[in-house]
Amino acid sequence: MKTLAKSLAFLALALFTFSCSEDNPEQPQPQPGKTIDEWGQSMLQIEQIASEVELLARGTHANGSNFLSCSQVQNETDPDGLETTFTFSGSTCVDGKTRTGKISMFTSNKTNLEGVIFLDDYKVNGTTLEGAFAFQVIQVPGKAAALRLVSSNAQVIPASGKSFSYSFNRVTHLKEGAGSVHDYSDDVVELYDAEYSCLKQDGAFQASLLAPVLLKRSCAAPANMRPVQGKVLIQMTTGQKSTINFGDGTCAAQPSAE
Repeated sequence: MKTLAKSLAFLALALFTFSCSEDNPEQPQPQPGKTIDEWGQSMLQIEQIASEVELLARGTHANGSNFLSCSQVQNETDPDGLETTFTFSGSTCVDGKTRTGKISMFTSNKTNLEGVIFLDDYKVNGTTLEGAFAFQVIQVPGKAAALRLVSSNAQVIPASGKSFSYSFNRVTHLKEGAGSVHDYSDDVVELYDAEYSCLKQDGAFQASLLAPVLLKRSCAAPANMRPVQGKVLIQMTTGQKSTINFGDGTCAAQPSAE
């Protein structure tokens, strides 16, 4: 497993040359409105997955600890870095979801954190999530702990309903909480640069930020976080557009379509 993780690390870091393909999809007909349509729901799911993966990349996970209160954490070191395996047995997690399968994370021991996260038969509430996610700590003037997270050709495969593949390239930083290194509960992460793509059998879209997205940990279940502010523009291959508004920044914020 150690050899696989290191191979995936070098492979997935190449994903920073972000790209996507559409394979000549048929033309969808989304209907923007206050209720988020299926395309917006797919965008929400992509961002939820990215947020959860970022929790892994930013966190420190002790051997024998319990990520999301529903997994067993095992660490193994080698001269090149640290491999962490999260094993989910199907119990209910702290956010009310059930998870099964494994997540493997390899973190390089280089000065600038570089690594890869790989999903292995991983299911959330019965939906299979597949893909590799590369991450790297980058230096950005005026921003603390900036992190680039990239995935190419990941997939969401529901037990029933439409599956889809997606790609993203997103950069975040700690807007609040950088001063309390060992206390994650006050972290506010700002997503300020991002591109997304989504491909289904009946259509495709590209998405980008209209306004930076804020993700707060204090508004979610312990050891989790969610977006509460910001806007994402969805542009269909048909030329139609819609916007997801994540809310006003309060913990009661709920996403809506514009």
